[in-house]
Amino acid sequence: MAYLNGQPVPRTLLDERLAAVRAGDAACVLPKPDSREGRQLTRWVAQVVITEQVCLDELRRRADAGPQAPARPLDVSAAIAVGSITAAALAGSEAVRRVATLVSADVRIPPEQLAYAADLLGVPAPADPDVPVDHWHAELLDSARLEAFARWLNRAMHERVQLVHGLEHPGDSNQPDNLHRH
Repeated sequence: MAYLNGQPVPRTLLDERLAAVRAGDAACVLPKPDSREGRQLTRWVAQVVITEQVCLDELRRRADAGPQAPARPLDVSAAIAVGSITAAALAGSEAVRRVATLVSADVRIPPEQLAYAADLLGVPAPADPDVPVDHWHAELLDSARLEAFARWLNRAMHERVQLVHGLEHPGDSNQPDNLHRH
């Protein structure tokens, strides 16, 4: 279904995932497989599977580089802000969550940005900008970390993945089933 670092990603991974989705509780609301929307669902699921594979590849690379320092787990509840594919991969895959945590571990909110946010909220700025003690501070940090992971993922997909014809990104305006028009 794609090539990751020049190596084929087997189509069976996609077929098995689609079969599981179509056998699940939401099967009755899914589009028919041979319809335009059904082909878009296939492309969407393919992107989720490929995201998982890229993250498994990253974990293998990092294991070869030696042990990694633990990082604070990323809160995935707001992940839809980075797109439904990334959100689904984060929600469904421990490997994706681990990579997201690892690649965003060094993200910090600049003190001046925290001071500005605190001023807008009418609260004191945090004493330690690296330790979120208020909900708004944790949300700001999680948002920055999700953005950092999304940037990392886009770069990794661009550098490591070659999609096969017919499984282009569902939002690719060049593929014939794209439903988004301006």
